[in-house]
This record gives sequence, structure tokens and C-alpha cells, in this order.
Amino acid sequence: MSHSPKRAAKKRPSFLRRLAKGLYIVLFLLSLLVVAGYAALNIFAPAPTVDSQVTIVPNAPVSAPPAVSADPAASAEPSRLVLNRREGVYTCLLLGVADIGGSDTIMLGVFDTKAKTASLISIPRDTVVTDSNGKCRKINTMYAAGGAEAAAEAVRDLLGVPVDSYVSVNLKAFSSIVNQIGGVWFDVPVDMDYDDPLQDLHIHIKAGYQLLDGAKAEGVMRCRNCYYNADIGRAATQRAFLVALVKQTITPSNVTNVTALINTFSQYVRTDMELSDMVWFATQAIGMDLDKALATDSLAGEWISPYWELDDQKVLELVNSLGIYQEAVPAEALHIVHP
Repeated sequence: MSHSPKRAAKKRPSFLRRLAKGLYIVLFLLSLLVVAGYAALNIFAPAPTVDSQVTIVPNAPVSAPPAVSADPAASAEPSRLVLNRREGVYTCLLLGVADIGGSDTIMLGVFDTKAKTASLISIPRDTVVTDSNGKCRKINTMYAAGGAEAAAEAVRDLLGVPVDSYVSVNLKAFSSIVNQIGGVWFDVPVDMDYDDPLQDLHIHIKAGYQLLDGAKAEGVMRCRNCYYNADIGRAATQRAFLVALVKQTITPSNVTNVTALINTFSQYVRTDMELSDMVWFATQAIGMDLDKALATDSLAGEWISPYWELDDQKVLELVNSLGIYQEAVPAEALHIVHP
């Protein structure tokens, strides 16, 4: 009887040691799985490969006389600008397309994966550019003329920046996604009343913070005549709505909607981005605070009918603020048109 307490005392530490050892093994295995999973994502979804340098044909001033050279071969080929890209910075062109074929929404996204910051820049749809024949036209018509590739090329030429990929979204996708997540809370900035029987488009939404269903969300994205400054006002609302949509879509409560959301993307979204690149960008975006890390803006200019003519200096400053290149972008890298 006198030895039983000692035996009990010996059993207790042994049990605790076994329990601690078991928990340690479980935690080790869980940690190993997490590390292995993250490593697998980076192995099977490596960082996208882009050219480290961008070559641009400079935009010579209109007032400058043509260069004269004794060597015909030298004068036939214009001089080139070579700009060096910053590592870890990627660009993507976002196009919102209506059923009628034009691109109602044109935005350039810039993602700095090292600094964990992003920029979303609206390009007004009436911005004047020149096509391959040197003819002035509105930038939103480039999509109808040659698809997303033509729109991307117009943005490259206009701003002197690389466009690594594009995402073309039919505006009906916003309606479907919003309905699938149960609506989006959004502060509508103005009363919206607009009817276009030709497009079967009818928008009647009061200003104020409210829960938008799919139809109203599509109306908010498309209403242009609701603003005194037309497309400029709409572009600001579009950027704000996209941020709200992303923040309210990427939540634990929407895990059960993943299949439906994937089906919507496959139906309404067209992109040249590889699936592995999408996965990699998703891993890089984990933990980003959109309220602090996302900057939004629009290309400054003025309405000179029938075009939105850009302000050369302000646009140059904005392009340089994006941090795409290691060096400052010179004015001649941009091809801003003034008819």
C-alpha cells in the first residue's frame, strides 16, 4: 500500500510526456503540410515571366524637323527608348464589355508584388488615340475593331507601359456575381435615371448606401449620363464598386459559392492569363489591405468634342507614379494625341 502513491506519481509524468509528444508530432505534421502546400503553389505556379526591358518608339515633337542623315539605313529606322522594368511589378488591362461590342470600361491594373501595393487607373472611353492608319478614334472603339489585343496595344502605345495580360469581362457578369453572393453594399453617389430601349437598359436607382442586387449593380456600372462629367464620374464609381465587390466576395461566407462563381467567370470572362499565373497572383495578394494598399485614379484631361483629350504633364506624372520602371519615364515615351 505504501508503494502505490509512488507508482501513481510515476505514471502521471509518463502520460503527460506521451501526450505532449503526440501533440508535437501533430503540430509538426500540420506545419509540414502548410509549408509543403505553399512550396507546391510556388513550384507549380511560379512567378510569371515578363521581359525585363521595354522598347518604345519615341513620340517626336510635331514641331521638330525630320532628322537628316547621310546614311539612308540610319534615317529609315527611328531611334528607340529602352526602359528597364522593376522586378515584381506586373500589369493587367481590365475591359468591361457590353453586348453591343464596345468596351464601356477600360482600366489598367498595376500590381507590385514585393511592396504588396496595387493601382487601378481608369482610361476614359472617349480618350483620343490613333489607329494603325494614323486616324483619330476613341479608345473604346479599338476593342470592336480588333478585340482585347487591339485595346491592349492602344494602351501600350498611349502610355508607354507594358500590358502583360488582359481580362475582358461582359458586364452581365457583375449582375450574376452580385446575385450569387447575396448582393453588395455600396454607396451610390448620385440618383440614376436612364432609359435606353435600344439596349434594353433601364436604370432607376436612388443615391445612398444600400444593398444592390445584380440588376442594380449592372446599372451602377453602366450609367454614364447620370454624371455632369459623364464618363469621368462613372469611372470613379466603377473603381469604387469594384473594390467593394472584391472585398465582399472574398469572405469565408462565400466558400460555398466557389463553384457558381467559377462557372460565371468561365461564361463571362475572357483572358490571356495562364491559370498558373492567376494562382501565383492570388498567393501574392494574400493579406493585402485594399483600403491601404490600393490606389485608384483616372487619366486627367478635358472634353473637347468629340474626344477626351489628355493633359500631357498630369498623365506623365501619373505614369511615373505607378513605379513600373526603374527610371523616370520621359515625355516622348507617351503617344498622347491632340487632333
